[in-house]
Amino acid sequence: MNMKTFFVNIKERMFGGITVLEGVEYALLLLMAAVLPYDWQLMMWLLPLFVVNAAVRVAVARRVGNPALDKGARWTLWLLVAFYAYQLVSMLYSSNHADGWDMIVRRLPMLLMPVCLLCVDTKYFDSEKRRSLMWVFTLSLTVKFLFCFVRMLVVHHGFVFSSSFDAVHHSYVSLYLLLAMGFVYSEWVSSNEDENEKRWGLYVVAIILAAYMVMVVSRAGIAGMAVMLVGVVLHQMFGLHKVRRGMIMAAIFVVCGTAAYFMLPDGMRRLTKTFDEMTEGDTSDARYMIFGSSLKAIGESMPWGVGIGDKNDVLAEVYEDTGNEKFIAAQYNSHNIYLDAMLTMGIPGLVLLLSFFAVPAVAAWRRGDIVLLSYVFAVAFSGLFEAIMNRQMGIMFVALFCCLVCMNEEVEPERLLHKVTGLQSR
Repeated sequence: MNMKTFFVNIKERMFGGITVLEGVEYALLLLMAAVLPYDWQLMMWLLPLFVVNAAVRVAVARRVGNPALDKGARWTLWLLVAFYAYQLVSMLYSSNHADGWDMIVRRLPMLLMPVCLLCVDTKYFDSEKRRSLMWVFTLSLTVKFLFCFVRMLVVHHGFVFSSSFDAVHHSYVSLYLLLAMGFVYSEWVSSNEDENEKRWGLYVVAIILAAYMVMVVSRAGIAGMAVMLVGVVLHQMFGLHKVRRGMIMAAIFVVCGTAAYFMLPDGMRRLTKTFDEMTEGDTSDARYMIFGSSLKAIGESMPWGVGIGDKNDVLAEVYEDTGNEKFIAAQYNSHNIYLDAMLTMGIPGLVLLLSFFAVPAVAAWRRGDIVLLSYVFAVAFSGLFEAIMNRQMGIMFVALFCCLVCMNEEVEPERLLHKVTGLQSR
């Protein structure tokens, strides 16, 4: 097969059988997935084009609505819209309107993306389209790792385990990596055992993603990766009934983890330091103190929160009461999406946020959709350690990949619910 035939086949596979406007929409989604690991600002330039294209599609079709969505997908997108809308409501009892509107504008993609997906027909967005989207995202991360690795060798003349390995904040890099790892595992599960070349390629990509996670030294990311590996073993043993394979995987993970601990002490230093502080009852860790301050502020603002404009001012007052000048100067937020939601919008905000995770998680379980489940896990778990919806690197990730719920076909050969419980999902 020559190169021309190869690219023609790729074009036909990705864009065959869809209209011009659907092709433009899908091309924009692919570009967003490709540039997000590098620079969210590039993605922000593509978002207005996506919105304009969606408006043109609605005008041409003379119909508003997306019949391709099932109940779970529709509820998920509406919950994201409702979460954003309630932040607007919280402006009514915020006194700092400047900070409030700054955050409202910053989170605008969390409104625009789901509204577009609710208004236009996404029947073209089938399992192959989603696989292509995820492969673009995953390979973009892989290429970026290789670029960062070469730059590290040229600049530092050796291995450096540091958050500076990547210019993007390590908490957001780990967020991206968790989703990519879930996708690679999904591809491995759905491949045939005789597809050796494909499986070896997936092994290489998985190793690169794991190495990337270790190199950026993200404590939350490494912990999340460990949880995902446990999930992989359990899925193999109890979901697919591959007990022997699951035990072999568990042994490999334990050996590799132990080897990394002893051979890469610099890469594991932040993780082991945190573990030592926890076991010794040390409360001096910055995040521990931030969480404590956030809980104190939340306790004084229940049940409605302080409003999206005043959350940083209220936290600053708590920091001042505790005499922590460093936190005041750095303007630290709560570093936790759940605490941030409660501080901003009280109990209603927390309920909306948890519902946004619960509904697609149930839908993913019923479909046997490992990729969607990985998306929910990546956001929900990373949100325990970083307020990822406060910075556009996380906002754009949440907004872009909410399109995963639009693909309603069963993407695995057998559904997880049926596999694990023996019950047929309805």
